Amino acid sequence: MAKKYDHPQISIIDSEQQIEIPKQDDFYKLPARFGSVPLDEAPLGWEVETRRHETKVTKFEHAYPRIYLPFQEVHRVEFGYGDKFEKTELFPTGANRLFFGDNLHIMRQLPSKSVDLFYLDPPFFSGRNYNVIFGDRNEVRSFSDIWEGGMPGYLIWLNARLYEMKRLLKDTGSIYVHLDWHASHYVKVEMDKIFGVDNFLNEVIWCYETAGKSKRTFSRKHDTILLYSKTERYFLDVTRSPMPRKLNKHMKIGTDENGREYEEKTDAKTKKTYRWYFDEGRLPFDYWTDIQFINWEAKERIGYPTQKPEDLLERIINVSSNKGNVVFDPFIGGGTTAAVAQRLNRRWVACDQSRIAVSITADRISRLVEEKIGKMFPVPDFTVEHWGIYEAPSLEKLDEKDFREFVIKCFGGKPESVSKHIHGIRHGVPLYVGEPSRKSKITKDDVAQFAKAVFSERGSNFGAMLGWNFAPDARKAAEILAARENKRIDFVRLSLIRLEDDEFRDHVTTKHKDYDELLTFIQPPEVRISYDRIAKNTYRFDVSESISLNKDGVIANVQWDFEYKNNRFSSTQGYSFLRDKKTGRPLLVVEYTFPRDGMKKIACSVQDNQGGERTVVLDIDVE
Repeated sequence: MAKKYDHPQISIIDSEQQIEIPKQDDFYKLPARFGSVPLDEAPLGWEVETRRHETKVTKFEHAYPRIYLPFQEVHRVEFGYGDKFEKTELFPTGANRLFFGDNLHIMRQLPSKSVDLFYLDPPFFSGRNYNVIFGDRNEVRSFSDIWEGGMPGYLIWLNARLYEMKRLLKDTGSIYVHLDWHASHYVKVEMDKIFGVDNFLNEVIWCYETAGKSKRTFSRKHDTILLYSKTERYFLDVTRSPMPRKLNKHMKIGTDENGREYEEKTDAKTKKTYRWYFDEGRLPFDYWTDIQFINWEAKERIGYPTQKPEDLLERIINVSSNKGNVVFDPFIGGGTTAAVAQRLNRRWVACDQSRIAVSITADRISRLVEEKIGKMFPVPDFTVEHWGIYEAPSLEKLDEKDFREFVIKCFGGKPESVSKHIHGIRHGVPLYVGEPSRKSKITKDDVAQFAKAVFSERGSNFGAMLGWNFAPDARKAAEILAARENKRIDFVRLSLIRLEDDEFRDHVTTKHKDYDELLTFIQPPEVRISYDRIAKNTYRFDVSESISLNKDGVIANVQWDFEYKNNRFSSTQGYSFLRDKKTGRPLLVVEYTFPRDGMKKIACSVQDNQGGERTVVLDIDVE
């Protein structure tokens, strides 16, 4: 179908680049029946479009159209074993992957049947403010959108993601969805439709004694975890995670010659005696009472209310995956899933729309490897990758070829080495990309050379030049071309203040009214640190003069590493997510007592609410 663009007198075929994944009809196919009843109702959000007497299933792309944007690797944390791990389609650099961005669009660009286990702890349908933990702009915006349509809107939002997870799951894989009483029953109905009721394995009730209290209702002391497989060939070995054996009054308690406690029972008819050892535990039930909510004193506690205990994830990962398998958490939060997967020698992928969550997770993995498992077995590196929210300074470090390819993909075009002066094509329109440096400018000579290539080599009257800046004579040259030769060069200005320009992001914004937030360029904050000695080996550190360089940006979180080494940030315990108890705002002034005096290297990582982050390293002579 022909689609008109903003160039006059031109109508071309819409050939917008799509992610190169083959047709996924089998992956997305609805289950044939609901138990013994034929299925006649699709999940909420599933769209069927009728056009010219043809029926087309658009899946969830009516509510959430597909957008292709490149991944930007902003950081790689190395542990020294990088060459030992195979490069695959899911792990193209051999490293585990931690993504900052919208998990739906990230998952749409990952390969099918590549994941062994999904665990997700999505936002509970518990109210707008309950799920806003970190205060990032994208986190606040997303949660506001989720609640806009009430429960149906929430289910459509979640269903679109569950469908991608189904595609990504291997045939032997399984998925755990962690919910509370607000929406668990609604979500189960939708998952029965998506995965098939025959693939529903368990409703696990996680019981705990801490947390909420009420005098007006029975105190709510459990969460619900729904477990589904993709096929009947799923892997699950519950013997790997026994529950503690409780005393039974009707059984005899004893201790054998090795000091092991047991209980035993003699069958009245057969006179046969059965013995169970307490240290062996018992097969787990579908209600778990042996794992408690994280208390205020727990060492693993990071400081936000929805953090799940490592023991919970350890049980799930142990029983549903093997060493080397891939574990994926699309709502990583404070990093518990990735940390436990790393400790249990699994490969992992994780996403979050909060840059603070991503920073805390990266920090947690680094500290875990450094302190506990670094010498136990080879550990893959991991990368921090952005989707849709890009660090401009990191782009400047790219070579010209990679920079041009990146910009053209962001613009919705296809990189092509057409000629020296034509770097890509978008909807048939030739593209030119300037240099990576933000100080560079596209000049009138660049305009003339590009125009000549466009007109002589492509036979076109249209072209677009993309760059950080344009010299005044370049714009003048384009105006002369348009006026005298009836030929025009269109400019899209790429600058740190105008990267939200509609002309650059039109392939994003025309897809959905809320997609204008998906493509932005950000700067790291300016970090200013002062410190004073207040006692022996004790210092007060102050970053309150630090500022965000992004529009509407404020400092949202500060992390401290008082033993920085190996060029690897690993925050000191208790200094990764500090909040004022009254206001909930980040603490910008902290105190720390060094165990010894002498020269110390410390690091401070600061994040703003727009997704910017900067780490500053200092040398201090502690006395």
